[in-house]
This record gives sequence, C-alpha cells and structure tokens, in this order.
Amino acid sequence: MRFNELKRMMPEEITHTTLSRQLKSLEEEGLVVRKEYSQIPPKVEYFLSEIGSKFDQVLIALGEWGDEYIEFLKEKT
Repeated sequence: MRFNELKRMMPEEITHTTLSRQLKSLEEEGLVVRKEYSQIPPKVEYFLSEIGSKFDQVLIALGEWGDEYIEFLKEKT
C-alpha cells in the first residue's frame, strides 16, 4: 500500500509525522517492507514482511475477542 492509502485507513487524528515514524519503526523491526521505485514523481509502497504477515492471524483473533468483549460489556449494563 502507498502512504496515503494507509493514512486514509487510520483514525483521523493520526498525523503524517506519526504515521511516518510508525512505518519506519515497523520497518526497522522487520514487520514491514518499504519499496521505493525510481520514478518521477517518487513512489513508495509498504507491505508486510513474511514474519509480519504471520502476525495477521493474531490481530484477527484479538479483534474478534474485542468485539465479543464489547458485546459482553453492553449486556452487563
């Protein structure tokens, strides 16, 4: 995905600088790969590394649990 595509998917309060820092950090940790294309205008794409894509299942499970927990809390009140 390109930077602006990622930014549109994020909560509105995330800034350009914050997203840029997060992507650099994820790249340094080996979870995201940054690919630059030599063209004008410059083009950069980000994608999950092999190890990063394996974490996808963890995030899906966590999201499902979060949805169930929200329903639990609603029923409790």
